[in-house]
Amino acid sequence: MGSSIMSLATLRAPFSIGAFALLLTCSAVPASLAEDLSEADRALSNVVVAGETGNGAPTAWLGETPHFVMVGKLGDFEFNIQLTDMAKSTDAKLVAKREYVPVGDKLTYADFEIALDLITNGIERSFELEFENADFSEHLPPAEFALQGENFPAGLLSNFEIESEWEWAEKNLIVNDERLASAGTLATALETGELNADHIADNGLIGGFVSAKFGEDALVVSFTAPVAEAEIDD
Repeated sequence: MGSSIMSLATLRAPFSIGAFALLLTCSAVPASLAEDLSEADRALSNVVVAGETGNGAPTAWLGETPHFVMVGKLGDFEFNIQLTDMAKSTDAKLVAKREYVPVGDKLTYADFEIALDLITNGIERSFELEFENADFSEHLPPAEFALQGENFPAGLLSNFEIESEWEWAEKNLIVNDERLASAGTLATALETGELNADHIADNGLIGGFVSAKFGEDALVVSFTAPVAEAEIDD
């Protein structure tokens, strides 16, 4: 992701998941040990709750209205983020990014990222979900991809990497958590946008539903995010 988390007044553009040289198996890199926190403070840091939390976990894509709903567990962290209408979410910002890769004389749509910046319990948090395929444009929505670990797989396969980051300045605690899904599915449901002069789509919407396994842990995510950026990865 980026360097340090910024306030919502200066929310940054989507960021690259490769910006941190972190092992995919790491859970957190604290400035002060999590063991130094009280049980109450650990709960404030590790349990991320936002929005209409009584809705339960989604079982399918929640539609075209821009939203971000993520429910599940990753290691020490539990999530119940229920931002069902981003227009009503004053403490959050959601954006998407497309990445294209030149292959011969064409550009392949090889990657998209969903980035959420959020404040909960007074803590500024960032989440980035990244998905890769040899060319998503060959499998337009609705399409279902099996999740696995290979980079840029061909056919109806994808990988899914999630990076979570937050800083609790008062407790001198910094969390960077990066994980690769071991199994599950990505169901793409919405792809809109117009090509610009560079023949890439830096606008429109991306929507879908993810049910992912991370060893013994699991997440489900429904999202529809406005595309704010597109780039060609040389």
